[in-house]
Amino acid sequence: MRSSDKLDAKIVNHYKSGKYWQNRMDLMYCSYLDYIVRTLGRDAGSLIDIGTAQCPYLEWFDWIPNRTSFDMVQPYQSKTVTGIQGDFLDHDFGSASYDIVTCLQVLEHIPEPVEFSRKLLSLGKTIIVSVPYNWPKSAADDHIHDPIDYEKLTQWMGREANYHIVVQEPFRGKVGKRLIAIYDEDQSAGYGRKQFKKRIRRNRFVIGG
Repeated sequence: MRSSDKLDAKIVNHYKSGKYWQNRMDLMYCSYLDYIVRTLGRDAGSLIDIGTAQCPYLEWFDWIPNRTSFDMVQPYQSKTVTGIQGDFLDHDFGSASYDIVTCLQVLEHIPEPVEFSRKLLSLGKTIIVSVPYNWPKSAADDHIHDPIDYEKLTQWMGREANYHIVVQEPFRGKVGKRLIAIYDEDQSAGYGRKQFKKRIRRNRFVIGG
């Protein structure tokens, strides 16, 4: 993973200022992440997010007692979330293992996506990854692997996902799709009605008044 001193200063400031999160806090793929964690992480005791970029979405999962944000520039931290700054590929996690590992919109920036992806798989029981789906090569200056499809992601991860879905943002055209893939330590595990019925429900709307 690139060290922070090699990152464009504008990108670093974008993370630190909170503008990065403000620009995506209501996007569909974030809602999908919330739903997936509430469904598959109901009984989770720990969660780590890799490449948080100062985004506070770990606060959504307040039933999970141990939550960690890892980022090479600006990890998110609060009274309930532990922040760790470092280079993911160099960092020694020791024997740590997490019930949920999330890594959102990160792999497209990483020069060593295979090594990075395999380390993600080693960190926990359920790994949730998102990447831009089939974005044109010139869509983003800081993306070095576009276009990315499920086949390319599978090569990086070294295995098939237990579940994957393409999420389309309204009104965003060619840069509106993201691929979300879930990898369980049990490669034969499937998800369906049982997990759906046991999900943690969230009321998104204020009704009445």
